[in-house]
Amino acid sequence: MKTVGIIGGLGPETTAKFYMQIGFLCLKKNKTQRPNILIANVPISLSLEEKFINRSEGKKEFCELLTNAARTLEKGGADFIVLPCNTAHVFIEDIRNSVNVPVLSIIDESVKVLKSRGVQKVGLLSTPATIKNKLFDKKINLVKPNKTNQKQMGLIINDVLHDKNTNKNRLELLGIINRIAKKSDALLLACTDLQLLIPEKEINGIQVFDTMQILADATTREILS
Repeated sequence: MKTVGIIGGLGPETTAKFYMQIGFLCLKKNKTQRPNILIANVPISLSLEEKFINRSEGKKEFCELLTNAARTLEKGGADFIVLPCNTAHVFIEDIRNSVNVPVLSIIDESVKVLKSRGVQKVGLLSTPATIKNKLFDKKINLVKPNKTNQKQMGLIINDVLHDKNTNKNRLELLGIINRIAKKSDALLLACTDLQLLIPEKEINGIQVFDTMQILADATTREILS
């Protein structure tokens, strides 16, 4: 088995669930041994987290935190690295250039799954920063929330990161989903924190793809390869 290094803390609850998913998936496929998992929890300030998610600001400081975490994982013995946060993939090339081990991309893995399932047009549910930085734009056809809903999504995600998983936020998110679902073949939870509010695999007859589950599957594949 390979050792995986997880750049975590974005946010903490999502990292914990991602860790558990990998552990259970590996045990399901390899019944003799649990995987070796390293986690570097990024010590990001709440103010920087909010600035980056909602306004795509503070990139230099955020990038330094991520590359430092990647180097720590490599020194700790990671054979490859994953980052269960879509928005932070703005820095995927910086992270890859900072280490000498492979770094899987949640963006690329998700697009591969969507295309393999025949999805032509996907409704994008993400942070405003993911949309602003066009992380998915050149890879697949998207249906994006309008600017008002994008701002609303940022506030919802910020609440989730602060452990405020309220029913009000869930209902607001479902409202946004209903607006973009009419023009979409499927929906993509392109923020790994959103599965804490929307765990469903299908909403109103439209399939929901969870990028965290997709990355967990890809990570398990790599561990066992």
